Amino acid sequence: MLAKKNRLNKKEFDRFFVAGKRLHTPELQIIYAPHDSFQAAAVVGKKVYKRAVDRNQARRQIYAAVAGWQREARSLGVYIVVAKPTFTKLPQAKRISLVQSALAQVPVL
Repeated sequence: MLAKKNRLNKKEFDRFFVAGKRLHTPELQIIYAPHDSFQAAAVVGKKVYKRAVDRNQARRQIYAAVAGWQREARSLGVYIVVAKPTFTKLPQAKRISLVQSALAQVPVL
């Protein structure tokens, strides 16, 4: 799980969501921007999962994947991972590796 200090607050989220560069995969959208520290956010909307329990579980899996990737890459910057509706078709075991491989495609900031 990603530490609370490494998560974006609402004000920063809005700023980086508009200004960040975007990388699209069939299951995810990654918004990234350079920053002097590491921060991340995970977004799973109602179009992806109707039930809040499922959205929260997917969000936790994304945060776990981002935390694992950050430990390996030691990357700085802001990363927002947005799940698309096709994210639901993936088995749970494959989601973390998919998020980490998508983050690896992001250019070095």
